[in-house]
Amino acid sequence: MKRFSFYACCLLLLFSLSACSDQAYLDETDPSLEMESSSPLETSEPAATYTWESLFDSYESESSQESDPAHTEHTEFDPYYESSSSESFEPEDYPAPENWRELYPNGSAGKLDGTVVVISIFAGDQYGSWDSSVKKNSDAYARVYYDLRLACEYLSSESAKYDKNVTFLWDWMSDPNLTYEAEFDANLANVLYDYGTIDRMVWEYIEKNVNSEGIRKRYEADSVIYMVYANSPSDINGPSCTRNFYAGMPYPYEICYIQMNQDTRITPPSVFAHEMLHTFGAPDIYWTDVYQNYSLDYGITKEYVKKIANEGLNDIMRITWDPNTGKYLYHSIAQSITEITAYYVGLTDYSETVETWGFQHSQHDQ
Repeated sequence: MKRFSFYACCLLLLFSLSACSDQAYLDETDPSLEMESSSPLETSEPAATYTWESLFDSYESESSQESDPAHTEHTEFDPYYESSSSESFEPEDYPAPENWRELYPNGSAGKLDGTVVVISIFAGDQYGSWDSSVKKNSDAYARVYYDLRLACEYLSSESAKYDKNVTFLWDWMSDPNLTYEAEFDANLANVLYDYGTIDRMVWEYIEKNVNSEGIRKRYEADSVIYMVYANSPSDINGPSCTRNFYAGMPYPYEICYIQMNQDTRITPPSVFAHEMLHTFGAPDIYWTDVYQNYSLDYGITKEYVKKIANEGLNDIMRITWDPNTGKYLYHSIAQSITEITAYYVGLTDYSETVETWGFQHSQHDQ
């Protein structure tokens, strides 16, 4: 692998940090659609009298009241109520191997195929924290669990359309090795613009506290991705975004930063899935202010992005809301993984769009 200069690596780092759910920055050629949501977080009463069952039932009930009559396949929900006795690993047993660049040349997430371990980190920062003893936060935990489950089911289902068998190991309620709580002296909502500092803090936390290599070996995982959930107040506006692999990365860990609230809106499961796809190599295929001075990944052009916006391409890397109503959905995902995204995440080895437009080949095809 060629070595890049420090400044070149910094530039590549900015290119690869994908602000893929920052809908406020969408190009004017996309429909101007109002995003609406109703929040299950109405009270801060103590959670002592609440069980996981009541919390999930409450969240499911309120989610199902939203207008989405065409999608009812996710209305049943079976959470695990009893704590798991799964064995935990000591972090120092399996640090990231020194030769990880040879072992994982595209970072911790490779192709969208095989077994994928999802490690959840509930991250407190300067503006918000997590506390399972407070009902408001307990509802937020339930929402993370629910949305992550929908995202993983969606990605498995979409992958099956390309004859790929993808299994996600994500259930942090049944396996304590898959969940962590951390505090960071930073504003996680600002990660897109303070990527160097925040990435380094999270990478070092993972290296010190998460037994990534032990988990990878135990489950014979093909990929490991890290979900960092920020429970900031809704008036702290910052996009969900992803630290996907770039040349010169000091650690192999690919991270999805999920802002649970953004610009008074609750983040939907489609954003979870969108961000997760970035770790496997999927590029954004919409235009934002961020790209005025920088190019999209793989040489994707603004002309192409405008064309597919005008055509209404319902790809999850282009939009994350219901294309018919313009509203976020909270108990289903309405988008597809179309052929260009399928190619870039390794579900296929050819894309007619990529060849026709002359875009760069996938990281899995180089």
